[in-house]
Amino acid sequence: MSERMIISFFIRTTQFVLWVCLSTLILIPSSSLYAQDPDDVDDVEEYWGDDEEYDDEEYEDEYLDDEEYEDDEEYEDDEEYEDDEEYEDDEEDEEDDKKGNQKLSDDAENLGYTIDLAVGSPRFVNPALNNWNSKVDLRGSIEFPVLMQFLGARFRFGAEVGTFNFENAIPQIVEQGGEKKQLAPGDTYSGITAMGLMSFPAGPGKIKIGAGIVGSAAGFMMEASYGFRVGGILDIRGGIRSTEALSAESAGGITLGRAGWMDGQIVLGINL
Repeated sequence: MSERMIISFFIRTTQFVLWVCLSTLILIPSSSLYAQDPDDVDDVEEYWGDDEEYDDEEYEDEYLDDEEYEDDEEYEDDEEYEDDEEYEDDEEDEEDDKKGNQKLSDDAENLGYTIDLAVGSPRFVNPALNNWNSKVDLRGSIEFPVLMQFLGARFRFGAEVGTFNFENAIPQIVEQGGEKKQLAPGDTYSGITAMGLMSFPAGPGKIKIGAGIVGSAAGFMMEASYGFRVGGILDIRGGIRSTEALSAESAGGITLGRAGWMDGQIVLGINL
């Protein structure tokens, strides 16, 4: 049992690190900076003549008045130039926003509806399901032609329905509400999952996160798959998926607590 616990802890730690890396790659927008060498500046030679003294006070006063007048004109010109620049920047920002929204709308319209049909089987489980055998699960999801963008990451909304099925293989004595109950072989933990999801397209791959119900309890899931496109309509992908139920209960009424599993899967995507 201790050996299984160590393996389970290692698996959960690896799973957590994997999902953190995938989420970081999607949510953090990439940016590139381009720079170029400044233009060569010609050397400027300065020549200084002999200092001349002016004793004429009227000439000095007129010269100072002219400098103040020129400074006022330059200041006014600078203000008008700054106002023009701000106005032009606002117009450019509005045009960029319109172009970005139009491109996002066009991309969403081109995507249409997407249907994913998946077949998978749990390979790794948490301690609550260590002594349970798993079976093949089926899932189907649909993504709507609504494309959103946040921090450079594009995502779509959808819904998913699937199955899960576990069967106890080893008799166990568990404590429930201060009483000891026997978890008999053949007891099952099965049901249907129904979740709302967010899908992040990434070329021929896809990352999904969702939340809803797992059997009779609340739960959530995370999924990552990658593959290739066939004929522009079909996608064939393979990947991994993690599912968590916050409060699992067997068919015999035994509370299992928090149950989770990770399975490998094959996905067939249909773009309508």
